[in-house]
Amino acid sequence: MTRLSVTVSDHSQFSVVSLIGDLDKLSAPQFEEALAGLLTQGRVRIIIDTAGLGFCDSTGVWALLTTMRRAYEQNGWLRLAGVHGFLGRLLELTRLGEAFPIDPDVGESLRQASAGSVSAS
Repeated sequence: MTRLSVTVSDHSQFSVVSLIGDLDKLSAPQFEEALAGLLTQGRVRIIIDTAGLGFCDSTGVWALLTTMRRAYEQNGWLRLAGVHGFLGRLLELTRLGEAFPIDPDVGESLRQASAGSVSAS
């Protein structure tokens, strides 16, 4: 198990949250706390960089879904970038990948967000 690192980079119109390590039952509260802080500050347009995730379980996916719902409730959005490995397989098996806008990397997420594209493909 690799400890989760959550790093936030604020851009003018959105925030990029980079995750490194494991997003699971033990680390999901840390993730949710960091994202709740962003939402409380009105930072409701969020790109989650998952390229550094080594593992993600169902609790982690639930945390992503909950954050996306909270952002939408505040007229914001959430995009995923760099989905691979365990998270990619979980999203595919559960068909929850259809719920998220997913980009191959943060650069593409930034381009899509700047162009105003926020819906899942």
